[in-house]
Amino acid sequence: MVENLFEQNLLWAVLAAVFWAYAARGARCLAARRTTRAVRRRARLGLVLLSVSLLVLVLRVGLALALAGEAGRRAADDFVLFAAVPLTLAGAGVAVFAVPAYVRVVRRTAGSGGGEVPDARRAAEERVPAHAGRAAGPAQSGRASGEAAGAAGGAGARAAVGESVSAEQRGAGGGAVPTGLPHAAAESRPAGPSRAARVAADPVPAELRRAAADPRLVVPVRVCFATTVVAAALTLHPPAPSYTGPFLLELALLAVVAGALLLFQQRRRGDLAAPGWTPPSTARRMVRPTALVTAVALLSTGGCTLMWQESRLPATVGHAHAYDTGGGPAAGAAPVRDLAGLTGPRTEQPTTRFTLTATSRTTTLASGEKVAALAFNGSLPGPELRMKRGELVEVTLVNQNVPEGVTVHWHGVDVPNAEDGVAGVTQNAVRPGQRHVYRFRPPRAGTFWYHSHQQSSTVVTRGLFGALIVEEPGARPEGVDRTVVAHAWPVLGGTGEQGGPHRGGGGALSGRNGAGGLLRTAIGDDTRRRQEKVAAGTPVRLRLVNADNCPRTYSLAGTPYQVAAIDGNEVNGPTDLDGRLLRIAGGGRVDVTFRQPAGPVHLTIVGDANASGASHGFEGCGEDGAYGTGRTETASLLLDPSGTATRTPPAVTGPLFDPLHYGTRTTTPFGPGTRYDRDFHLVLGNSVGFFDGRPMMTWTINNAVYPDIPALLVKEGDTVRTSFVNRSLDDHPMHLHGHRMLVLSRDGEPATGSPWWTDTLNVAPGERYEVAFRADNPGVWMDHCHNLDHARDGMVLHLAYDGVTSPYEAGRSSGNLPE
Repeated sequence: MVENLFEQNLLWAVLAAVFWAYAARGARCLAARRTTRAVRRRARLGLVLLSVSLLVLVLRVGLALALAGEAGRRAADDFVLFAAVPLTLAGAGVAVFAVPAYVRVVRRTAGSGGGEVPDARRAAEERVPAHAGRAAGPAQSGRASGEAAGAAGGAGARAAVGESVSAEQRGAGGGAVPTGLPHAAAESRPAGPSRAARVAADPVPAELRRAAADPRLVVPVRVCFATTVVAAALTLHPPAPSYTGPFLLELALLAVVAGALLLFQQRRRGDLAAPGWTPPSTARRMVRPTALVTAVALLSTGGCTLMWQESRLPATVGHAHAYDTGGGPAAGAAPVRDLAGLTGPRTEQPTTRFTLTATSRTTTLASGEKVAALAFNGSLPGPELRMKRGELVEVTLVNQNVPEGVTVHWHGVDVPNAEDGVAGVTQNAVRPGQRHVYRFRPPRAGTFWYHSHQQSSTVVTRGLFGALIVEEPGARPEGVDRTVVAHAWPVLGGTGEQGGPHRGGGGALSGRNGAGGLLRTAIGDDTRRRQEKVAAGTPVRLRLVNADNCPRTYSLAGTPYQVAAIDGNEVNGPTDLDGRLLRIAGGGRVDVTFRQPAGPVHLTIVGDANASGASHGFEGCGEDGAYGTGRTETASLLLDPSGTATRTPPAVTGPLFDPLHYGTRTTTPFGPGTRYDRDFHLVLGNSVGFFDGRPMMTWTINNAVYPDIPALLVKEGDTVRTSFVNRSLDDHPMHLHGHRMLVLSRDGEPATGSPWWTDTLNVAPGERYEVAFRADNPGVWMDHCHNLDHARDGMVLHLAYDGVTSPYEAGRSSGNLPE
């Protein structure tokens, strides 16, 4: 509903401006009509158009208020302030002043001589026979014309006769009827009065013209048109909070416009009612629209040029943030410290060591397709890293030849800030020939993954990622424990070039939606079905990792199953699910468990907006709510006691699994009575504009894009509540580095099942979530949409601890491009 209301607000913002443009033109031109009859007709038409336009205005205001009611006040403050309030004021002015003025004009014309034109036409026809000059030469025609004019005794008849005779002279060619034109036809054609005759026969009285030019009729309508234009502009490209200044500026601008229009119309009214007023020539009439179009073109060009220049990202971006305090204390209370010192242990001997070597080369998938890959240790995906909770892990990153530079971010693992692996925030990108060492103790067992956070929208697509599994100390996996990493690979075409549709989810009109290529969904590096022999009765744990931008929908057919963990967090008291689909956020993970039955179990991907055509449309991942459903990807996993099964159970078609009420409730650090130290509100939206010099439909947070989104300021130990409202046209998997979030509610409905902890929360179009976390990991942390195309196009902000500073810079000159 919220998504639909948002779209309707955008649509009717434009339509309202169009309707009021016609209404304003009709009001302005009413007094310049040449005859009383024309004034009456146009006044009636204008009154109808004004009524329709007022209904459109009511709808426009109602949609803004409905959005506020459905999504909450904070999600629609901008639409209410910049559209509903000024439009209500302008519409009230039209209803109070313009509508009664229109009615007065209609009444004034009701008894006027609007029926004289037919009488004049009959008089002209009676006095001038149709054959008056048919056989006459030019001289005779002239004499007949003069006699008829004298007999008529009026200017209207003279004009009518002159027009009739002139037409016959042209047709006769000096006395002869053209070949093929029957005399009867020429005689039967009536000669209607000219415009001059109609004007002379039905003149507009001065008082009527004054009434039609009344400022009370014209000015409110034109002000309402100006208001709809400004409101449409501020709906398509709303300003960032705070809104007080822009709102007052809008009202002041409209007041100036109203005053100028009032003065102009008063002067124009005097001119129109002056004796002997005549309509201006066509050339003169063209001056005003030409000047207006030129002015609009110049202003639009200037505005777009200014927006283009302002949108250009600076060469370097530091971390002198503007802050959103969330209702808490301002910055400056905590002692200053450099995040470079917030590292893992540097002197202890590590328990586990890994080396990840990043290379750039063409790689062949197990299923035979070729990828212009970036790979860790030469494999796609990178090697699975397994470690124990609490042990000291050392990972050495080596960049062999990746020109973009490389980092490693431990997605979902709450590492110390300096180990987070974000270029330009927690470290510099590792250049070809360089290395970097990470050290950390994973605090929680679960399923995670790692990937580069340098130009990640491109390099993750091409393969710089892998699974990371943290196990409990002393625990040994019972039965089958499989990690299932799904990814849509941009495979090479027959010419060795990447072809086919672009990866979806990027900014509309940006022309840079990921790496491109023909996208093939694979499990690991195989786009085919994988088959594995698993004895009946064996416990099975499948760790599903979505290493892409968009949600991915899975079917697990052939057995009931339980959701054991979400984003590396164990579910309390899971229950059996049968026939339920699983939809996993981009960057998210879900662990499912079951005992292998006597028959085969088939894991398939039945909806993949990352690879299907649904991801290539304007609305990105969830276009029309389809999420790539309607086709089953060829990559799948078949677990079978015999190892030779050829028949597979059909894919499930049941409803989606919903974590909000799944499992058994238990105690949490946050509840209905919790008093939060900080309360943040993030509206995920769209705006028409520029980003880094590119025209596009931008992805915004509180109507701003990176680096202009204020950082969320916290101090260590704060309890923090954040609300997300998605009024945009696409899904946003919101990922907070260094912390996990507890989901409190969705669309106002409280979570009642097992505590739903997550680090990557998919907020679909129209959805509202409330989450909470404790600020217990000091640093400067990325908080961004994990649709990495969206992040690249500006959907990034930071969680900043008071006093913590970063010595690193992002931007083209620095070479650090985290997204």
